[in-house]
Amino acid sequence: MNCSKFSPLCSKNDSSPYPERYHPPYNYVLRLLQGLNQEGRFPGRQMNQQRRRANMFDDDTELQVLAYIRTNPRSSIRHVAREIGVSYGYVQIILKKHKMHRYKINFVQHLRAGDSIHRLEFIAWFNIKLYDNPMIVNHILWSDKSKFTNNVGGKLIGPFFYDGTLNGRRYLNFLINELPRLLDDVLLDTRERMFFQQDGAPVHNAIIVRRHLDQIFPNHWIGTFSVIPWPARSPDLTPLDFFLWGYLKPVVYVDPPVNLQDLKNKIQAACDILSEKQIKAATSTEFLRRLELCLEHNGESFEQFIR
Repeated sequence: MNCSKFSPLCSKNDSSPYPERYHPPYNYVLRLLQGLNQEGRFPGRQMNQQRRRANMFDDDTELQVLAYIRTNPRSSIRHVAREIGVSYGYVQIILKKHKMHRYKINFVQHLRAGDSIHRLEFIAWFNIKLYDNPMIVNHILWSDKSKFTNNVGGKLIGPFFYDGTLNGRRYLNFLINELPRLLDDVLLDTRERMFFQQDGAPVHNAIIVRRHLDQIFPNHWIGTFSVIPWPARSPDLTPLDFFLWGYLKPVVYVDPPVNLQDLKNKIQAACDILSEKQIKAATSTEFLRRLELCLEHNGESFEQFIR
């Protein structure tokens, strides 16, 4: 029996020279012939996908998807697709078209097992120091990477801007060459009593950084591997996190910066107008209140109870 390569009559038992090769079904061959007759070429898969995608797009439906996303920005793509009655891929295409990104909850500062104990231990250490020296809140140099503030005389120190990615060596260079310059106006007596705090970012934990801090702030620096451990994931206890950055953002972005230098100028200007009263309220009154709330809730999260 003679048969062509695409004959639906051929099978593995036929006398085909390639009995093990897959033989397309009759309908597949028929579609190929129809494509050749109608378009003069074989209808490729990509063309079919483009055609289906073009037919799928509808302005009204697209507007419905966008409106739903703006009203419910935390909805998942699957949820949006289900509510509007379109495919998951269709919602993805719309997000990409309008340069929108999927919302993803990040629990970076979510307390983990054991964190509450470390928070209570820090509060216990601080309360002992506070009993011995009621002015200790005036001697803490709060830091967040390379931006520094304290409440010595109600004064903001910094900010300091750096270029590129911050690593251990760049941070060490800052501590050696830049920090002393920023502290020039701080009284020597205050500097000798000062506690330097850092929140445990990876660059803070570099061995070269820790060795340097042991030399310039012996037993007087607070951090992950210090003799005075700072509790991890505790931005609710750090004035820069619970006050300064929240204060700066609306001031800086009320008139969107046009370039990087403009952004730096706006940040510096916003820092310059901070009053002594505002700084002291955050680094003294509010900080002490938050320690009490943290202690009251056994080291767990407490900001939801702040009124």
